[in-house]
Amino acid sequence: MDLLALQDRRLVEKTGLSRKLTLGGVTKAYPVYRVSLELLYYNDQNDRIATWITQYNNDPTKPTLTELSGEAYNRVIQQFIIDSNPAAIEKTKNNIALVNQREPGVVLADGRIIDGNRRFTCLRLLQETDPAFSWFETVILTESAKDNQKQIKMLELAIQHGEEQRVGYNAIDLAIGAYHDIVETKLLTLQEYVSSTNEQQNDVKRRLETAQLIIEFLEFMNVPKQYHIAREMQVYSVFFELVPLLKRCETDEARQTLKNSVFSNVMMSSFDDQRKYIRSVKSMMDSGLFSSYIKRQQRIFGELQERKESFEIKNEQDLKAFVRQNEEIKEDLQISLDRSLTLSKKAQTRNMPSQLVGKSISTLMDIDTRIIDKLSDSEREKLGNQLRKLSDTVSLITGEVNAEEDDQAVQKPSEVKTARLFSAVQRADEPTIVCEKAPIRITNLGFSLPFSAERYASQGKEAVDCIAYFTDESYEQLCPLQQFSVRVEETTRVSFTLNAAASSLKRCYLVVRYASDDYNEARLVFDCEIKISFQVDFDF
Repeated sequence: MDLLALQDRRLVEKTGLSRKLTLGGVTKAYPVYRVSLELLYYNDQNDRIATWITQYNNDPTKPTLTELSGEAYNRVIQQFIIDSNPAAIEKTKNNIALVNQREPGVVLADGRIIDGNRRFTCLRLLQETDPAFSWFETVILTESAKDNQKQIKMLELAIQHGEEQRVGYNAIDLAIGAYHDIVETKLLTLQEYVSSTNEQQNDVKRRLETAQLIIEFLEFMNVPKQYHIAREMQVYSVFFELVPLLKRCETDEARQTLKNSVFSNVMMSSFDDQRKYIRSVKSMMDSGLFSSYIKRQQRIFGELQERKESFEIKNEQDLKAFVRQNEEIKEDLQISLDRSLTLSKKAQTRNMPSQLVGKSISTLMDIDTRIIDKLSDSEREKLGNQLRKLSDTVSLITGEVNAEEDDQAVQKPSEVKTARLFSAVQRADEPTIVCEKAPIRITNLGFSLPFSAERYASQGKEAVDCIAYFTDESYEQLCPLQQFSVRVEETTRVSFTLNAAASSLKRCYLVVRYASDDYNEARLVFDCEIKISFQVDFDF
């Protein structure tokens, strides 16, 4: 069918209106026609309804869209358009009923709608009670969707993303649509997509990375390409925020382990708030307890995998049934995160006094004492008063610390125990950790050390996850636990910040263990010299 050839049959009428479009890099004004609604059909390639189409096609009780034609085809997609945003449909329908169609659409000569699916839907609904709404005002392009697929797609993107922007896409529909056009079919390059949508390239890349995670997540749940399930679960935010966390993982194994944990929690709906959950995961990664947390999560993931293998999941109904029958897995995932967050908060609370004192010392070290000679008498007096207050505060806190130590020594002498570290057993497939800086002399509270790994056996692992920290002679921890990964023949620098109490010590010990070791095991113990001096001279 060619709409332009039907003008003499009173089914297509040319108006005096026009609309500017950019097609193939050329911008010009195209005439607008009035076209009978019965000659038009929806565009099933519209990204806005991508997940609705997969949902429909995965229903074995219904014919696929390719098996439908004419009005039956239009009725199915019309319902997708309505369900995707009922409020927008109602608003547009009321507006058209009041002032008629104000903005022309864009269709191909065969009747496929490129722009205006929502307006077309509203006119179809109004036509049911009023024949006056039987016409669709639109530009008619002579291009064929088959011969000019790329140009038509770029035009659709430019209109939907660049010109309209009145009703936003569902985030998952948008992400999957971009992934389909750029990665799967390679219809468009990344740059062509960016130029068509007038978006930032980094934003589109982040969207593609999020779409990739959604695809992997659906495969993880044994419902590949059933994108409507991801839409129903509203998972876009959690995977969007997961992208930068995965980039913090230094090995493919660590990335996969983190994905397994997040996929398990999302599948089992172990949380009520997506953003709060992913912030909690980030908080765990920032703490020294992430290794313990992820090990517990991995054990639960293993149990989940075993149960999935014995339960056939093919669709959304099967998935919901599986989740209902495995509530204890959901509870285990919740308890694992809650317990680790509680321990992390306790550790942060205990370290807070030392961290604040450390920051205070750093601030004092920034004072340029040379300007003191230039202070006026009143300024010098004010500084002296503040220093005396500072000295009194330090004395008060020192007294509290000493008093607590005396109370412990007097009241609980039998409970004082000396901590011990045991040598961890080296397995044949594990690389050996090496600190490349020896001997270690510490001159500042904040510093970094280089670590690498050497292969213990010819067929051993290439990388290992480690935990490092410093202790005093009584094995009291002097800094937060630092988790990191090292690879064979690569150097990894790890930053440490010692507590202010370390500045009064002459020696301390660097302890390194693998993430798989127990807390009282060590792979390396280095004797370190402490020579911290503060270059601040209060000479007044």
